[in-house]
Amino acid sequence: MRVLVSGGLGLVGVNYAARCLQRGDDVVVLDSHARGDSCELNAQWLKKQATRSLVVIHRGNVEDRDAVERAVGIYGGVDCVVHAAAQVSIDESMLNPSVDFLSNTVGTFMVLDVIRQRCPTAKFVHVTSNKVLDMSAWPVERVGLQYRWIDHPVGPSEHDMWQYLAAKEPYGASKLSGLHYCRAYAVMYDMPVVIAVPSGMYGPRQYGNAAQGWLGWFVIATELGLPIVIRGDGYQVRDMLHVGDVCTALDTMLGVADIYKGSLFNIGGGSENAVSLLEALDLIR
Repeated sequence: MRVLVSGGLGLVGVNYAARCLQRGDDVVVLDSHARGDSCELNAQWLKKQATRSLVVIHRGNVEDRDAVERAVGIYGGVDCVVHAAAQVSIDESMLNPSVDFLSNTVGTFMVLDVIRQRCPTAKFVHVTSNKVLDMSAWPVERVGLQYRWIDHPVGPSEHDMWQYLAAKEPYGASKLSGLHYCRAYAVMYDMPVVIAVPSGMYGPRQYGNAAQGWLGWFVIATELGLPIVIRGDGYQVRDMLHVGDVCTALDTMLGVADIYKGSLFNIGGGSENAVSLLEALDLIR
């Protein structure tokens, strides 16, 4: 198969691209290299995984239609798309929200629209963010080192997720807009597009920093003896999800995209894998 992975040098993208290469799929990666050295390291590693098939790493921005069309045309079209490209830093979104809008909203639209015109039957998974959901009105209580919802121990169900779609910062708004474009293209153009809403992800090839990839950053900072800043009291909980499980979920979603066009898939590690920031630091140290 021919697979396009946008944001293919980030955590999700590079691991999913490697999985595709290992089973013999031809992969084209579209990535802006916005994160510098980590992108170069992941690009070098990914090329070494191409022992059974081909990989082309195309440098470009997803909001640039020409760049998207060139990437799609490298193999004469694509059969599957994993759209993982995004500006993901909350700090950056507050300082420069136009970057979020261009990458996360315009970029998602652009990839969708090029696929609609060039490969309308290609199965498409959009990797969005849990920041598109807002359950801040749910009451919480502190249990040990964690905050927990009092009346909703497992979060929103698949049946009521849509009513909790909301955004409280530019990053969430840009990702939510991209989500709605995916839904609209699935409904209006009958495209096999589905949407992944993952929880806090971690795993190999994640070069976390203070602005994003917090668990990876906690490990790096601890090893290097660097200061770690926690906003809030540290009892806030994150549902941790290994990138290998994310890749398995993406495969499953691509397999059912024709059946569940426009659907949301909430992907998490489950309550047994939920940790607070303070608990994570204790485990690392």
